[in-house]
Amino acid sequence: MSTTPLQLVAGGRIPVGINGIIELQLMEYLGGGGFGSVWKTLDTERGTPYTLKVIQNVDEKGIDVARVLLEAEVSIVSDYVVPVVGLREWSPYTFLIVFEHFSARSLDLLLREGTLGDAQKCVIFNQILYGVSDAHHNNIIHRDLKPANVLVNEDLRVKLIDFGISKFKDRNITQAGHTFGTPYYMAPELLIDGSSVADAASDIYALGQLLYELVMGRCLWLHKGWRRMEDFIDFLRSVPPPAEVMDFDGFACDFYPNAEDLLRRMVKIDPAERFSSVTDVIEQLGIAKKPAPTPVSVYDFPVLIIESGTNRNARTFLHIADGELAVMGRADFAGNDKSISRRHVEIRRRGRRYWLHDLESKNGTMVGGSRLLPGESCELTHADRIKIGDIFMRFAFMQQP
Repeated sequence: MSTTPLQLVAGGRIPVGINGIIELQLMEYLGGGGFGSVWKTLDTERGTPYTLKVIQNVDEKGIDVARVLLEAEVSIVSDYVVPVVGLREWSPYTFLIVFEHFSARSLDLLLREGTLGDAQKCVIFNQILYGVSDAHHNNIIHRDLKPANVLVNEDLRVKLIDFGISKFKDRNITQAGHTFGTPYYMAPELLIDGSSVADAASDIYALGQLLYELVMGRCLWLHKGWRRMEDFIDFLRSVPPPAEVMDFDGFACDFYPNAEDLLRRMVKIDPAERFSSVTDVIEQLGIAKKPAPTPVSVYDFPVLIIESGTNRNARTFLHIADGELAVMGRADFAGNDKSISRRHVEIRRRGRRYWLHDLESKNGTMVGGSRLLPGESCELTHADRIKIGDIFMRFAFMQQP
């Protein structure tokens, strides 16, 4: 930790000491906001470009530190997400997160210019779907999908950015100052019930609004003339009540033949009526998807591998007899992490198959990006990602020695 004030000026040099990177030179200011700033930088020793996110004014006694640490710690293995290189705590109130640099422009700028053709839009949206699907496979819900968080390079390669509000402890967004996300793309349930209900369905809603904007050139709120949150709430309270948040007046998509039917289901007001996963959206569009992980042939040694938190890389072996169950919680997964209930989940074995059941836990359980409802069970398969409270883990079968 440094006691030296951080100087953020173009040409300035910052010692970072992250994964072999000794020093970064600030080359270009890329943007920022209340959280801090983002810079294009250069490794002064190797000449490699990186993107540096400087997060300032962190509340060390509140949730903010945990959010910053988790953003840097939990990685998404995907060709469509900008990877994290590492984190440095500069001071108790300032953190540096280094990302691989991806030279590109944001999709909102491209849409503003109006230069994208139908074929280009199709290529871009396909990759957005792949990136979100990869995130959901790791139980990471973006919660702020919008054109500004989609980067597109000159070769039409796409990468998602800004997972800064995506995978952290939930706060009720209806409280003053605690709003997560951008209203234009936020699912109704997030505005009504708070961010704690966010799951794959809320990202699917945002993807629907993003698809609409790709087709129409402007977002639905502008098309409808909505300027305040009250306008959106009045729409939700219409009589008869609307089934989806959409207006197809003037809508015509030439790059997906079934776009209107697809979009109607993506933006249903009731999240249970939307697609259950981004994979389902991909299949509905008939575009190629990546093959699922190949399961191993031996089922004698199932294990939960912890992928975040203080117990990262720890393994919890599931020694459960056929027909029996194990109740597991905080002590089994993460020591004293209070985001996990003392009795959080139940894992039941039937033959060579295993089911996960949430025990009405305080902070919930997610599998593949979908939140388990109280009393709901889900079968686990090899390589499934699970989020229990704020801890990420992977279910896998071990090879017999």
